Amino acid sequence: MNCAQMLIEGLKVMGVRRIYGIIGTSNFAFVNALYDHREDIRYISCRHEQVAASMADAEGRLTGIPGVALTHSGPGTLNALISVANAYKDGSPMILLSGAVKRKLRGSDGMLEANHMEIFSSLCRGVFRVEEADHTAAVLSQAYTLAVSGGRGPVLIEVPEDVWEEEVKVEAPRFRFAAEHRPPLHVEDVWKALEKVKEAKRPLILSGGGVAYSGASELLVRLAETLRVPVATTGNGRGTIPEDHPLCLGRAGFGGGNTVADAALSEADVILGVGCIISDLTSYEYTLPIPGELVLVNIDMEAMLNCRRRPQLPIEADARDFLLEAVDAVKDYRPPDRREWWEFLEGKRTEWRALVEQARNSDREPLSGARVIHELVHLLPRERIITVGAGTHLLYPMAFLPCLEPLTYLSAVNFGAMGFGFPAALAAKLVRPEREVVAILGDGDFMMTLQDLETACREGIKVLVLVMNDHMYRVLNIRQRVQCQGRILGTCHGNPDFAALARSFGAAGWRLEKVADIRPVLSEALAAEGPAVVDVVIDPEDLPPFNLEASLRMSMG
Repeated sequence: MNCAQMLIEGLKVMGVRRIYGIIGTSNFAFVNALYDHREDIRYISCRHEQVAASMADAEGRLTGIPGVALTHSGPGTLNALISVANAYKDGSPMILLSGAVKRKLRGSDGMLEANHMEIFSSLCRGVFRVEEADHTAAVLSQAYTLAVSGGRGPVLIEVPEDVWEEEVKVEAPRFRFAAEHRPPLHVEDVWKALEKVKEAKRPLILSGGGVAYSGASELLVRLAETLRVPVATTGNGRGTIPEDHPLCLGRAGFGGGNTVADAALSEADVILGVGCIISDLTSYEYTLPIPGELVLVNIDMEAMLNCRRRPQLPIEADARDFLLEAVDAVKDYRPPDRREWWEFLEGKRTEWRALVEQARNSDREPLSGARVIHELVHLLPRERIITVGAGTHLLYPMAFLPCLEPLTYLSAVNFGAMGFGFPAALAAKLVRPEREVVAILGDGDFMMTLQDLETACREGIKVLVLVMNDHMYRVLNIRQRVQCQGRILGTCHGNPDFAALARSFGAAGWRLEKVADIRPVLSEALAAEGPAVVDVVIDPEDLPPFNLEASLRMSMG
């Protein structure tokens, strides 16, 4: 058995069912070996490495098994760097399997050579090189452990071109696919945290991605219900409590937070953060006042201590372990009447709902994105997955499309890179084929990855892409108008006819411009047998509701 065959056997044992990649001379032998395992591992050939790696990222988020992307040495691998950074920032387990130049050419500064390990080291949980075929099993085992342990994240494995077909000489090398032991939970820490929440007049739970990734959402809801404490979420924590639950305040922070959750963060006297930290996003770059006592539960102590807003009580523990103990500890608890706190929050909810209601009933043409997403909600089942890119467009699903389950809203939250939403939707549909999957993208975002419409058509991946088309980078255009007295440069552009372009790839395509056509067009697009694109012509003056005051304060420094 050679190195490539050994790696494939290991990936099969790991539970990998798909590999996303682009073939090149440096990984040619691996793809050739993969041919014999087509029934076990589906190879998805992509048209750009950013797409392949983002698909692997999304797979890792949804399954907990590292998603695998395959790249060609040098340019191909560097093309995946943005997607690796997304996975690193959002704690997504992923393996980037890269070819490398032949061993004899290493260090010669030749064609296709780049120091992958140095370049990727700051954005990976670990970087590895298979220098000899005999090291294959050990390297893959170590890489897996780092990818799925602690805060999780991507790893890089590079294999020189001449190592793939080198025979493994050691007898029956063993794979050891296991996460590192989780930090032990100290019961006294749970009691301390709960006592602070019980004694608070204005308590708040902040639920983060760690709750989603550890499969602890039901426990979180049970704890909140028993304590009768409101819950706000971070970007990656959306859906850990259904957003139609009476205790859910919605997402807090920049990039989609609402004024209710933000106000709760500012006014709470005790905040119990589970599976999260107070990041620059959650705090509007630390300009949102958060004076309350902070208790954080996170599997990564370093992350808690390195963030600008440090907790008074840091608890190093897995979110699920903490919640299991906490739910048991409060089973006989009777919460006090915190009427003033709830009256304050209900007042904020009433103000926010009025903004949402006004926006979603808009009859303007060009269209309001709020009206389009509001109509979409009525056509989608509860079992859905929504993906977004980066830009103003993501505010629409934040405000008008409730997230009802964990890991059903996928976004490059903590890196903010454009180009994630479309490939994430493709992978989500492959992983969860029974679910309706919709990518809601800006025109600028979609332009960065639309070449992989060909991948969607070739592979028969049925996703709906809504392009919120305003012909500009609207976030920056608004800032130029507000902060620079209308000095517009580099934020307006032209676009192709996205519907016609989709049809040229073999997908279905519609152009949506009239209010009366919204529901009929969306219904047809959802019923399409394959990938579908709806080019939604949006009024650039249309802004969904968001926390304007906090956003302006942040932008002013």
